Amino acid sequence: MRRWAGVAAVVALGGLLVHGTAQAGTPAVPGKASAAVVQQSTTAEKDVLSSWTPERMRAAKPVDVPREQHGAEPQSHVLAARSAPGAAVTKPGQVRPDALTSLSQSQVWTAHGQMPATTVGKLYFDKPDGGYQCTASVINSTNRSMIWTAGHCVTDGAKHWYSNFVFVPDYAGSGEPLGRWSWKSVSTPNGYFDGKDSDYDFAAITLWPRAGVSVANVTGWQGYKFGQGYDWNVYEFGYPSDTHPARTGITGQQLRYCTGTTWRPGIWPFQPDQEAIHCDQGHGASGGPWLDDLQLARGWGYLVGNVSYHSDDNSDEERSPHFGDAAINVYNAQQAA
Repeated sequence: MRRWAGVAAVVALGGLLVHGTAQAGTPAVPGKASAAVVQQSTTAEKDVLSSWTPERMRAAKPVDVPREQHGAEPQSHVLAARSAPGAAVTKPGQVRPDALTSLSQSQVWTAHGQMPATTVGKLYFDKPDGGYQCTASVINSTNRSMIWTAGHCVTDGAKHWYSNFVFVPDYAGSGEPLGRWSWKSVSTPNGYFDGKDSDYDFAAITLWPRAGVSVANVTGWQGYKFGQGYDWNVYEFGYPSDTHPARTGITGQQLRYCTGTTWRPGIWPFQPDQEAIHCDQGHGASGGPWLDDLQLARGWGYLVGNVSYHSDDNSDEERSPHFGDAAINVYNAQQAA
């Protein structure tokens, strides 16, 4: 997670885009933690796709999970709340017996080839020391090409980008049932890009279409809710290679899930701008979606969080940043990509 120089940046504040350059060591807009920093791919799509051989994918390591860290100014909450629904282009899922129960010990999700699994997948990328993987999900966007993940899956938090992002939706242990998709552009809040602040640990990536077809038109997409509450009833999805507390038999090759109710952690007024849930998913689940109101008969819910970190290695309390103005700015930056 340590060294990758950025080439270009676009900063979004309240919908305004300010264009400029941001070489490694130069902040995009100093002090504007809720602004979005943007990096464009400078490698041909075919070269990114071909770089990820089956051998490299098998060898890709789950990314390191950051410890809680703060330092940027608090996230602003001045933009109007917004939301958008999901949609299914694949077969919706079936209602499961545990649909409304709390499940903190993650279980294998077996219903592949249909929503919501088709919208969740493995995200592969390069750091200077080799190949890594996270989890990402397809969300509603005008360009039908946007996925959402964690900030620590795209940058080291010290103004260096990772690269060669490839998304494999509906991964189920082997193969690429819906193909692979290469990145066009990525954005994350300046509060994470330049400071690694846990309250800003999220990112959006725009993918190139394949043969003229955008990823969401193949997978379907999840909705989102930005600038709203902290208390949700969610499904959390990911591809963990371990758990907290530790359990055996967790390989990183299976899509797993938890269900439960989120809350805002801490004691007022010393509360991070985050949400928490009891779920044991560990390394590899980073960036996995937290979906509110996931009605399995329709196959989609609303993205309200993503897997960021555990409060303690031996605790199942998992955290997500809250999606406020910074999330809106990151989303808008990728809509314009």
